[in-house]
Amino acid sequence: MADKQEELLASRAENEELRKFIGSTNDEPLGDIETNLNNLFATDFAGFRGDTRSYGQLVAWLRNEFRRKDGEVKTSDDKSKQASKDADDARSQATAAKDESEKRVQQIRDEQEKSKQAFDEQWKNHEQKQTELLQAKSAAETRADRLGLLVAEIANGGQYLAANRQKDFKAKETAEDRLDLIYAELRDRAKVIDEQNRILASLRVADRGLQEQVLAATPKDDRIDGFDGRVLSVDERERSVLMSCASSRGIRPGMILHVFTADDNDRPQAGDRKGVVEVTSIEGPSLLRGTIRRDSTRSPILVGDGVATSLWAAGTAPEVVIVGYVNLDDERGDDRDRLVDLVQRAGGRVVEAVTPMTAMVVDAGKPPAELGEEGFAEEARRQNRSLGTAKQYGVRVVGIDSLLDMLGLSRAALTADRLPRAAAAR
Repeated sequence: MADKQEELLASRAENEELRKFIGSTNDEPLGDIETNLNNLFATDFAGFRGDTRSYGQLVAWLRNEFRRKDGEVKTSDDKSKQASKDADDARSQATAAKDESEKRVQQIRDEQEKSKQAFDEQWKNHEQKQTELLQAKSAAETRADRLGLLVAEIANGGQYLAANRQKDFKAKETAEDRLDLIYAELRDRAKVIDEQNRILASLRVADRGLQEQVLAATPKDDRIDGFDGRVLSVDERERSVLMSCASSRGIRPGMILHVFTADDNDRPQAGDRKGVVEVTSIEGPSLLRGTIRRDSTRSPILVGDGVATSLWAAGTAPEVVIVGYVNLDDERGDDRDRLVDLVQRAGGRVVEAVTPMTAMVVDAGKPPAELGEEGFAEEARRQNRSLGTAKQYGVRVVGIDSLLDMLGLSRAALTADRLPRAAAAR
């Protein structure tokens, strides 16, 4: 009995411990415990597939389920992490693609801006070119109009030609051919004028009697080209006058001027002169002093009277070419600069080459034999070339003495050093 009692107590203690393990109270019947266990398997643990349903099997099943769920959760976490990484990679790629797209868009905008600037520049150049073309067109139209007027003027130029050329002028159809005829007429007249000027230039060194004869031979119905100056004052006691002119360049003492009555007519007849005046000195760039050589008590020379001559044109500067070895004072040495200065002070202009407009060529000759021709070869070639050209053009050739006579000078005066040398004058 004692053993059984002890076993019973041990069994009760185990029963209590077991109830504690399964979470049941001591007074709960076993049927209720079983019912609760079946309800758990039926409801909360319906997925249990074991044949034996007990708390031990349930714990084992739950353990397995927890392990399986943990694996699934881990797998899900891994997938979630991979998905997150893939998403990050996708976002990175999307960001890179966006940046690349924005970069491309900016490049396209830059290219469009450059294209716009290039177009604007081309359009500006086009407008400028168009403006230039319009201006050129306008200028061409103006030139065409002027050319038309010029052709019309050329057509009217036939009346000024000589009779032997007027018939040929009318037969020509083009303005170029007609202009050639006009130029031919002008060249012929220029030759005549040059020859007359050469003759008149030679009269500058002739005596006054010859000048008077030439001027007296002028037809009475001829008119002068115009007054070359005016009388500013008259000194009857000294028999001199002071005259003004546009320029005294080209005139020298000894020149003869004719005096005409001052009135509204600036082109009186050459035969209506009231007196003759000889230039004695040049007082300034536009002032001349002269001596009365001929006048009349009935019509004396008065202040305001006009003076003129066909032997000189105010303001002209004849071109002179000097070639050869120039020596003025019998001393060794080239006096070219001194002679140039003398010509320039007299109103002339020294040039290097002979042209149809050259007034004269001064041939100074060759250097003395004792000096030889060393260093003179180039000047000798120029001398020969200039003399040949002067002969071709009909230009007058004079020596140094003739030129000094035209300037109212002499070698004796230069040798005595009565005039300053060219270097001192400068």
